[in-house]
This record gives sequence, structure tokens and C-alpha cells, in this order.
Amino acid sequence: MVHRIVVGAAGFIGRPLAAHLAAQQGRLLLVDSEPAGSPVGAVRGWHAVDCRSERFKQLVDEFVDGAERVELFHAAGRVPHLARIATNDVDAFRAAIEDNLVTTYAVLRTVAEAAAAHRVPGAMLVLGSVGGTRAHRYKAGYDAAKAATESLTRSFALEYGPLCISTRAIAIGPIDDSSTTSADGVHFDALVRDVPLQRYATPAEVVHAVAVLATPVFDFANGATYLFDGGLTQQLRSQSIERPPEDLGVR
Repeated sequence: MVHRIVVGAAGFIGRPLAAHLAAQQGRLLLVDSEPAGSPVGAVRGWHAVDCRSERFKQLVDEFVDGAERVELFHAAGRVPHLARIATNDVDAFRAAIEDNLVTTYAVLRTVAEAAAAHRVPGAMLVLGSVGGTRAHRYKAGYDAAKAATESLTRSFALEYGPLCISTRAIAIGPIDDSSTTSADGVHFDALVRDVPLQRYATPAEVVHAVAVLATPVFDFANGATYLFDGGLTQQLRSQSIERPPEDLGVR
């Protein structure tokens, strides 16, 4: 039986992901450090616990024991307030690193060690951001943490691959939510113009992509980071500053 762990289960993507996985066969452990209540109603297996605590290690160890395969979905993290580097002090930068990198390391290490101790194969999937590949304005700490997380994914892939534990990541681009859409359904965030598909990802698209990437068919992609951004990071310049094709003699 597959045992699945969702860390960050009360978050924006964690909630629909938890609901999606709850409908599948297997056991489910839902964890979030925020005391926000169960992300999927009365579903069992929900715990509000600090992912760097001994209690979390105990939960994971007990949950992994007896599994035929374990799948971790690490969706935890925190987007800090926008701030210029000149006004963003070192403590705020350090907090962004703690929330988005150190916690990731702690979670991956705990799950990998538990799986290794019980000789259970599986996959660990880190839900990252395109900020690890391209910089946002005014999110220096967040982007630095996400870039380091991709490197961390490769390090875990090397060390735990021989134990049949595959580690991979998905770098997610802009997602459609209430902050990017007006009441009549019109996008008001100019970023959508820079996505070649001319739209944001829906939460459902992200959830299905994440669920598939953790399956055994992707285990050989050990150490890989998949871009899921509608082509946003593939272009050289923003469309808003790109010269019209007719100005370049293109027909």
C-alpha cells in the first residue's frame, strides 16, 4: 500500500492536493504547522505540528512503517512581504531562508531517513517556484531559498537514490486565484501577458501535475526539476518591452 505525506496541507495548493489524494487508495498523513483546521473536512490523518520537531519525526516514522511505498509532497513555505533589498534587513532575509529552505531540508531528511530505516522505497516531491530559476522583484530571500531548494533536491537524489528513494521538484509559475482575477473574471495582473499561453495555471492543473510526478513512472527522473509555468521562464524578455514583429521586419 502507498503511504502519502502532504506537508503544508493547509496551504493554497496543499488543501486541494490533500483532497485529491484523499480520494485515492492508500494511507494519507496531512501535516501543517499552522493551526488552520483540517484541509479536507473530516478526513483522517490531519496533524498540526512543527515540521522541525521531534513529534513530526515520530509521526513520520510510525506512518512509514509497514508501507510498500511512501510518497512525500512538500508544499510548505511562506511568501514574505515585498521589500527592496535596501530596506529588507538581514533578519527578514534569514526568516525567508528558514521558512523556505531550512524547513524543506528538515522535512526531506526526516522522511528519507524514516524510509531508509524501514527499507521502504518511494518518492519525495518538492513543490517549488519559478523564483528559483528567474528572480522576482522584491523577493530576494524567497527566490534565494527556492534556488537553493533545487540544489537540495539534487543532493538528496544523490544520497538517497541508492536506497530507492527518488527526489524531484516542480517549479510552479503563476496560479489563478482571487488575487489575480477581478469579480467579473477578468485578469488584472499584467504578468499574464508574459505567459506564452496567455493565462495562469488553475489549481486543479497544478494538483494533477503534482500527483502524477510523484508516481513510480517518474522515479527515474531522480534529481530533476520540472518547470510548470506556461512557458514564462523560456522567453528572453517580457512581452511588454518586446518590439512588435513589424518593427523587426517580421511578417
